[in-house]
Amino acid sequence: MRYDLPEAREIGRYARMCSKDLNAPAMQSVFHRGRTAASLKVFALLASTGILSACASLPSNGPTVPAVRHSASGEENTLGFKIVDIDLQNVNTPPERNDIGLLQLQAMSAMPLPAHSDQIRKGDVLTISVFEVGVTLFGGGASSAALGGDIHAPTAGAQTMTAQVRDDGTISLPYIGTLRADDADPAILEQRIRERLRPLSQSPQVQVGITQSVQSVAYLSGAISRPGRIPLTAAHERLLDVLAIAGGAQSTTAGADSLDLDVHLVRGDKAVSVRLGDLRPEDMANLVIMPGDRIELRRAARTFTVFGATDHVAQIPFSAEKVTLAEAIARASGPSDARANARGVFLFRFERDSAGKMKAPIVYHIDMMKPQSYFLAQMFEMQDKDVILFANSRASLAQKLAAMLGNLFSPATALIYAAKN
Repeated sequence: MRYDLPEAREIGRYARMCSKDLNAPAMQSVFHRGRTAASLKVFALLASTGILSACASLPSNGPTVPAVRHSASGEENTLGFKIVDIDLQNVNTPPERNDIGLLQLQAMSAMPLPAHSDQIRKGDVLTISVFEVGVTLFGGGASSAALGGDIHAPTAGAQTMTAQVRDDGTISLPYIGTLRADDADPAILEQRIRERLRPLSQSPQVQVGITQSVQSVAYLSGAISRPGRIPLTAAHERLLDVLAIAGGAQSTTAGADSLDLDVHLVRGDKAVSVRLGDLRPEDMANLVIMPGDRIELRRAARTFTVFGATDHVAQIPFSAEKVTLAEAIARASGPSDARANARGVFLFRFERDSAGKMKAPIVYHIDMMKPQSYFLAQMFEMQDKDVILFANSRASLAQKLAAMLGNLFSPATALIYAAKN
């Protein structure tokens, strides 16, 4: 089997047709209009080997530019995505960011704070100090015999005791008995103890402090340096304050990776998540932490994915507060020189509103053969879970078909040629 020049040209013509995504029936209609002996000979050869039926399914790692555009306007576009060219208008008006977490935290910050941050609660350990002058109940005053007669020396004494608030909310003290404590703050409990001591002691003074609290705390967990309970004080610690007191993010997530952490706050029956990098000390979202709040730092890496005619199909982390399209293309090693069409760089994105709800899928397109596109790519900001596609070149598909034909027929041609000679 030998091919003369007309036949070789016909094979090349069919290869180019196949690269344009034409199917076998389309090629047949062209053949019926083609009318040459070379076309008949080549078409019969391609049909006998099944090349025509496989024409539309050549090995490929992604669509071509015409295939993407045809898909957007065809019936197969069940998602209803649209293709939008990247220009000055859409780089200057970026899509809305998901601020729902910040808004929810701001709403929580409007909740009233407890009347007393040092409210005594069940399980708290209290330190109680009693100061007495003259005749003392707890102190050891000087005896009357040392001075003679019945005159008592004025003395001052102090006694410190600890007590834990029981499950029923009470404490017990010597000579005083049982007192209710979990409905009071230290100042009120001091007054109650003084009133009980007055019949028993001369000029009693009392100080009450919460040594250890198991309820006036916030709970921290997740990717935090020192997880556990954080005591809350009258300073009214805020969210970022509590994270700083606990040592911040773990060393394994420090640096740029700390930008990829979510703060998950649970308060009662409400739960809010927000990206740590979106919180600012001056924001209302940096709310005052209340007793019982549970805070978890969660790893939530922001990434973009690269497909198509590239040497490295990969999922790539942001590793920075902001990443532009130009930086993303560079991190992906760019489109392949041998297989890609630089006029077809597409970015697939699910656009969302400020409440986080999906509005519409959008395919952004940029032609990297235009010099101005390199400026636009520097201005276009990437978002989490974006997908970049480097479209395949139609010429690469033609080369694949030509290589397939060569692999199929070259050995047979060589054998026939050898037999004839």
